[in-house]
Amino acid sequence: MTGFDLLNVLALVVSVAAFATSIFVARRQLKLTQDSNVLPIIIDVFKETRTLEFSRSIEFVRDELSTRYRPDDGYRNLPEQAKVHIRRVGLFYDDVGKLVAHQIVDEQLVLGSYGAAVVKMWDRLAPFVYAERQRHGNLTMTYFEDLASRAHGTSMRDIYRNIRLRRRPPTMPQ
Repeated sequence: MTGFDLLNVLALVVSVAAFATSIFVARRQLKLTQDSNVLPIIIDVFKETRTLEFSRSIEFVRDELSTRYRPDDGYRNLPEQAKVHIRRVGLFYDDVGKLVAHQIVDEQLVLGSYGAAVVKMWDRLAPFVYAERQRHGNLTMTYFEDLASRAHGTSMRDIYRNIRLRRRPPTMPQ
């Protein structure tokens, strides 16, 4: 091999390394751009669940809905206040489910934050939602159902373990 051939091989190796580096940097930049676009969505989602109205709706669905009303006719014929609570909870989780199903938001982030609550809320609302679907021939809250199905098969503790969340128990005063 001549010096000229060696120089060509060296140039090729440098070119391949530069190409690989530019692919890595471009992918990283794309990921950062996507993450920055999703951040406002995630902040809004977290904000919603901390409102007093959302908390009251969760309590209503959890504690009162099935004791006060029968799901036979769905939820459209329920009193207005009951519908407000059902829609606030159901459509919120349906929207979050859309973000997860379409891979806009990381599934582990959502399930690690809301997994158990999603399952509980779906279990309370499912009879009303299924009656609603049957009565009106629609697929209302399908994404919520998908999210609940994903959450049911996923332990929040497993997610915490997978992302290596750490613990720091309280220390005893000296």
